[in-house]
Amino acid sequence: MELTPLDPAGVPLGTVVLLHGFTRHPRDLQAPAERFAALGARVLRPRLGAWWWPRSTNRTRYLTHIAEAVAQARSTGPLIVAGHSAGAPAGAWIAAALRNSGTSVDALILVDGVESPARTLRRAWPDLTGVPVDVICAPPSRCNRNGALARWLDDYRESGQPGPSVDLIVIPGMGHGDVEGPGRHVYVRWCHDDPAAPALAELEGTLDGLVERALDAVAK
Repeated sequence: MELTPLDPAGVPLGTVVLLHGFTRHPRDLQAPAERFAALGARVLRPRLGAWWWPRSTNRTRYLTHIAEAVAQARSTGPLIVAGHSAGAPAGAWIAAALRNSGTSVDALILVDGVESPARTLRRAWPDLTGVPVDVICAPPSRCNRNGALARWLDDYRESGQPGPSVDLIVIPGMGHGDVEGPGRHVYVRWCHDDPAAPALAELEGTLDGLVERALDAVAK
């Protein structure tokens, strides 16, 4: 199982599982991985496929295998799962699979998530009851299906069905691909992200703060 680990300079305070988006690669999340390692986390970046078998982001059996590998490769301390775009529903499934196998998940962070055709996030959601979930969203765009995840979260909360407690954060001016860094051509072309990334600093600060809070909360 390809997890692309990145370790901090000292003893890890915990582990962040960092999941890339559709057609992307673990190396595309090098910038946040380095920041999380600087905060003291061991960072694992599983390789996700797009459509192709057997590593498709839509294939829950593969995602469950990732959860099993994470349980073996994690450090001691809190376990945080974070996913971007199509990596968000993958992260939800992995977090639920970890919990269902007896591994505690201390935080789930979804960054401008996009639900999978297999409805992976919706299927995992009831099993995440009790997990603190933070959802960071860009304004509606073609690449986040015009804000579909934020709307679904509002509807789900109002339905009264079982699920986790969610803190929804919308960052004005944020681009769909800003989590990878400014000016990525694919996002400028397809998502119309601003290559100047006006909200990049706010996104990085928010994301790093959530990871640091989860690391510190368990340590205390």
